[in-house]
Parts: sequence; C-alpha cells; structure tokens
Amino acid sequence: MSSVDKKPTDELHDKEARFWDLQEERIDDLYARPHDWRFIPKIADKVIKPKIRYLQRLISRHKKEIGSILDIGCGNGWFCHACAEAGIRAYGVDISPKKVETAQRIAEEKGIADLCHFEAKDVMEVELPEKVDMLSAHGSLHHFPDLENQLPEMVERFLSPDGYMLFVEPHHEGMPPNIQDFIFKAASSKLFGRFFDKEFYLEVTGRSSLDEPEPEAPTEGDFNIRGESPAGLEFLGEEPDMGKILKDRYTIIEEKYFHYASGHLTNAFYVYQKSKLTRGLWRLLLPWIIWWDDRRCDKAEYNKYAEEGLWFLKR
Repeated sequence: MSSVDKKPTDELHDKEARFWDLQEERIDDLYARPHDWRFIPKIADKVIKPKIRYLQRLISRHKKEIGSILDIGCGNGWFCHACAEAGIRAYGVDISPKKVETAQRIAEEKGIADLCHFEAKDVMEVELPEKVDMLSAHGSLHHFPDLENQLPEMVERFLSPDGYMLFVEPHHEGMPPNIQDFIFKAASSKLFGRFFDKEFYLEVTGRSSLDEPEPEAPTEGDFNIRGESPAGLEFLGEEPDMGKILKDRYTIIEEKYFHYASGHLTNAFYVYQKSKLTRGLWRLLLPWIIWWDDRRCDKAEYNKYAEEGLWFLKR
C-alpha cells in the first residue's frame, strides 16, 4: 500500500508500531534512567502486588474453564508467559515486531515456548487456529481508534461462545484532582521543590514548563520514548469510558480498580526525587501507602480516579 492510499488510521498504526519498536530497542536506557515507577522493578513489584494477587486468584478460580487465551497488545508477553506457566495455551499479538521478538525469546528461556505463540500484526488481521476461552488486553484497548465497533468484532471472531474476557485498562477520569494539587504544591514549594527533578520531568513530558499543556502527537521519527505513544497522544482526553462500553454489551462478573494514589505519589516522591533521604523514606512508607490505596479503590468516590480498572466478563 502506497503512502497515498493509506488512511489516517493506517498511518497512526505505523507510527504506533515504530514507537514501541524504538522503546523496546532502548529498553535498557529506560531501566537505567527510569521516568516511571514501572521501570523500577523493586518498586513496581510492590505497587502491582495487589493486582497480581487478584489476577492469580481470578485465573485460579476459572482455570478448568480456560484452556487458551488471546492477549491483545501482548507487549513483552508477560501475561501470556504467566498463563503458559499455569498450563494455559497462550496466543499473543502486538503491532511491534521488537516486542514480539522479546516475548518469544523470554518464552524460550522459560521453557514454555510450546504453549506460547506470538504474532506481530494488527489484531484485526490475525487468524487463529481455534477460538479461545479467554480474550485479554492489558492497557491496549484504549489505543484503538474505533473501539466500540472493533471490540464486538474481536469478541465474535476470537472468543468461544462460553468464553471469558479480561480487560485491564487505564481509567478515563485521570489523576485525582486532590492528588494532583498536592503533588504540584509539593513540587513548587521551597521545602520540597528543591528536591524535585523538574528538568527531568519536563524532558519526559516534552514540556517547557509545569503549566504547559500536553504536547501534540509527535511527527514521524520524533518520538519521545519516555512520553506517551502516538495513539495515546492522539486520543488524549478522549479515552473511552471502558466500564460503560463493557457494561452496555457484556455481563460483568468481577470489577476491580487499582492505584488511586500510589503510582502518582511514587513518581513524585521517588522517581523524580533528587534526595536519597526522601527516596529512602518513601520506600519505608510504600507498603502502607499501597495497603491504604488498595482499600480506597473499593469505594466508588475513589475508584473513579483509579489509574487502572479491571473487568472480568462474559458475553
């Protein structure tokens, strides 16, 4: 297909694939100089612990009914690997060939390659040898430009009639206003402001000042791998209300939310901190913050601002 024939969605798809390819090529740089708590393994393991435990219990309860899964936007394949280690046949698809290479390599290293199959392509072009027992996605569905129409098509094409869906997506409300105000005041204060790495934060977000709005989608070849992906920027402020989309179409078996404050606060008081003392104190406080955070996310007034929502569904 020539560039003249390409639709805007095709161009966005290509940009998104190049962004994630580039991120995977430079993944060591991201871990060496992390801009987000997810790139600090010892911290990330603590922050995501409630979610991992919840996923383990969820899959364990339904293991007899789930013999195969398709993970949409599988990235480095972590969920496929976890399912394969539990004896579940896992198919993973991602638009980034580099991510898929990593997913395949890790599967081989773990000795589970016989249960994992990965493809680098648009999920709408995938042909599976069977319909799967569970369709999953972890942070990828909100990047689909026509999700409300594409999701039912994916369910129809890939999911067995009695199959399940497991979707974990960023929540559409964004950062809680009170947490945002607290972080901004701390970063701007005389006492804590001198320890906040504003220069690195502005570099990551592509801004020239804290008051500047989010940047426009990057042009070709001008990717900030520490920033949002092209599709993420394209739909910034227009992220779908995933809960509503799913509740309108499917039967929700379980619904759970994660990270009301813990992720945002960890970035502010650990990732972007110059002070070793502040980081050390935050590590000591983090288990309590996560405990508090996890319980707040069970309440409606808090969970609408949670970073992630998890939905376990049937047709």
